[in-house]
Amino acid sequence: MEVQLEVRATEDELKAKRRRLWLERAARELDMADAWEASRDPAPLIVHLDKMLELSARTESLQPDDKLELARKVRAVEAKVYERHIDNLLEQTMAVTRDKDRQTERGPMIRKVNDAFNVASRLGISDKIKQGIKDKLDIIKHTSFAGDSEAAKADAEREAGMIDAPSHPRELRTFTRWRKPALVVAINGQTFNTLDWSLGGALLGDVDNRGWKCGQAVDVKIGLPDGKLHGDKMVIVRYSPEQKRLAIRSRRFTSVFMQVKRDCDAAGEEPI
Repeated sequence: MEVQLEVRATEDELKAKRRRLWLERAARELDMADAWEASRDPAPLIVHLDKMLELSARTESLQPDDKLELARKVRAVEAKVYERHIDNLLEQTMAVTRDKDRQTERGPMIRKVNDAFNVASRLGISDKIKQGIKDKLDIIKHTSFAGDSEAAKADAEREAGMIDAPSHPRELRTFTRWRKPALVVAINGQTFNTLDWSLGGALLGDVDNRGWKCGQAVDVKIGLPDGKLHGDKMVIVRYSPEQKRLAIRSRRFTSVFMQVKRDCDAAGEEPI
């Protein structure tokens, strides 16, 4: 009897050891995956992790709860890796979009983002992250380079959505501008109408001089005339006292103008 108890105790110890080693190895694999560089293609990593899950499902060293928890952790890491990779692809796509000499790369880059997005969706990324990716893609699709001509440069300067000074003279960026529908913009309790707007900013008309300064941050509410006004903090790009025109821009990649664009879509009104 004592021998049987000793044998059973030894078997339990071996099972516990095998379980511990399995979980430790899995933890190392997950740490390695979590450190995966955003610029690298995640596909080989996903194949490797999925193979580990297949092995874990067949092994007798793990308990059912261990296997469920491991599967949850693997899916979470895989989704996180793809989120970072998509962000990296979006940054590259925007850089390509800004550069007129790289326009042939734009379509393939957008397809890469879409392909990665489809994989990430299957892995279970949240609806909030999905919407953020869609918004950034929409911004990129409505972004184009401004040419080298004086007219193109003047248009680029007039564009309130131009976010940063270009690092290269041929990297001037301008969003697609729409004049209709005109939006309502409220600043400090006073309401203005847009002369044109984009996914990056807006140009307002009939604005009296209040000492507006380039780079000044202002709280605004903006939206369709008969719709909800969305609040945001924006920056003054330029003020023309002679024309009474004020240009404002968003400080964020996915700005409140993206929500306004969605309001247009919901109302069946295509900006022109």
